[in-house]
Amino acid sequence: MSEATLSTTRRRKIGRVLRQLREEAGYTLKTAGKQLERSPSSLSQIENGVQWLRLRDLGFILDQYNVPTDLRAALMTLNEQDRQPGWWDAYKDLVTPEALDRVSLEHDASQILVGETTFIPGLLQTEAYAHTVIQGITPKHSETVIERFVEFRLARQNVLHQDPVTKLDVVLDEAALRRMRGGRQVMRSQLRRLVNQSELENVQLSILPLAIDAGSDYAGQFELLDVGRPPILTVVLTEHLAGQAIIEASPETAHYRVTFEQIRSLSLSETASRDLINEIISEL
Repeated sequence: MSEATLSTTRRRKIGRVLRQLREEAGYTLKTAGKQLERSPSSLSQIENGVQWLRLRDLGFILDQYNVPTDLRAALMTLNEQDRQPGWWDAYKDLVTPEALDRVSLEHDASQILVGETTFIPGLLQTEAYAHTVIQGITPKHSETVIERFVEFRLARQNVLHQDPVTKLDVVLDEAALRRMRGGRQVMRSQLRRLVNQSELENVQLSILPLAIDAGSDYAGQFELLDVGRPPILTVVLTEHLAGQAIIEASPETAHYRVTFEQIRSLSLSETASRDLINEIISEL
């Protein structure tokens, strides 16, 4: 896919802001194109997030729109991040461009909120647990390919130890703790890892007991990312049987944040959550 057609979350965010700035300035695509020395079609592609801008070109556009300093800095940072290479580039032949985009967002996130009902979150999985889950999802792949998928998933966990560190806040359904995956030894090791990781300063783990009715909004897995320091972009990542989705609209991401806070308020404290995990370990 060419640079002119590859759309990423950051490019779409930049494009949405540029469209808003243009409209607030009273420009049409045609009149703005004349001032910015671009064709209306080129400007439209930029606003739709399907054309990459060089840093100096974005700076020129922002100058013409008289953008405030803080917003200018945020957009320039997003543009720089969009072209930044990372460890994920080694997996371009394995996963989709959308998956690479998601991982790059995780890498630049200052905070990650995770709500999970079915699995141990990928950022906290052991190698054996990850292998079991991925093998179940991709049974037709060779063992070599599955191992690379596992490597890709485990590499994501570096965000918990990088500098500056990323804060991870997880609400995990008790059902995920009790759902057997890979056998008793795999589950024991996985649950012990959960306890250990929950004691990290930047990790908060809360368990939602099975006896609690969390309401109709509590369904499925989601991951809310605040990207940047301070945050300059918020997205929600979801997964379902048909694939993955990135939710970018502010009203929807705000709804997910409220939902997360609601289910966390119903969950056990960190200490009680660890006690429950240890109790389940003793039962295995």
